[in-house]
This record gives sequence, C-alpha cells and structure tokens, in this order.
Amino acid sequence: MNKYSDIEIQTAKNLLKEGYKWIARNGSGRLFAYYEKPTKADTGWYSLWYPIENSGYICKESVSIFQNIRSDDKEPTSLEAIVHPPILDNAEKRYLENVIKPFRDDAFFIMKHQSLREGVEQIIIGYKSDLLDARFYFSLPPFKRGDMYEGMESDLKYSLEELGL
Repeated sequence: MNKYSDIEIQTAKNLLKEGYKWIARNGSGRLFAYYEKPTKADTGWYSLWYPIENSGYICKESVSIFQNIRSDDKEPTSLEAIVHPPILDNAEKRYLENVIKPFRDDAFFIMKHQSLREGVEQIIIGYKSDLLDARFYFSLPPFKRGDMYEGMESDLKYSLEELGL
C-alpha cells in the first residue's frame, strides 16, 4: 500500500523525468530534489556531486505535499520508491525468503488469499516437484486482514521476482 497521494506520485514521476532521483526536507521545512543521493549535515542535505544551486527547490513546509518527508529523516527519500513502492516490507520479505529457502528454485508463485472466514487472510505458496512431476500448494498460518502483507493484492499470484525475493 502506497503511503503517498496521487499528486505526490505524479510529482515524483515528473521529477524523475527531469533527472532528479532523491528528495529531502531541510531544517527550515523546504523540500529539495537532488540528482545524486545527498548526505545530511546539521540542518541541511548536501550532494557531493552537485552544489545546493543544482538541487531543485520544490516547496515550503506549509504546502501540503510530501508531509511525511520530514527534516529529521535520517535518509533522503528515493523518488523511484515513491513511484514504484516495494510490495513487501523488510520483515515480510525476510520471513518469506526464509520460508522458501529450502525450495526456492521450485517456488513459482506467492499469493495473499482471503480465507472463507470473515476478516482472515493467509499466504499461499505454489511450488513444483520434478520428482513427482506435479505442482503443489501450501498455506502459511492465517492472520487478521489488514495486519500483514498490505502491499499485496488479494488473490493475485506474484512471482518471486515481483516480490523482490
């Protein structure tokens, strides 16, 4: 689930077209775009390759765009991550990587499925067995709807590559 609004995503797309790759908010609340990944120093962000004059001033703090990008962020925000957010968060990714590790080469899809029970979902993994010349499926323990795997659409089969596994 993307935490950015449609206007923020469109703005990020436009900045990417202009060659910018990163955005960050400085201590005075102004938002800047950068060509190269900036580093934080005191109350500002600085790019080693481009001086401040070559960064793009986007907006003041009072403008209601990119409000979740704050001056106290430890890292700048990637415009690519805004436009194409990862489907899994880091914990979900680590968990699924460990689950499929023994048969990674045989797994061919992972899907979030709505259970027949109201408000319950589960992860289903499909894999093939060359030994038995068949395809199998198994599910992980169920979880409350909306608690996990929010970036995955229900009943859509994802390849391991799509999930970054």
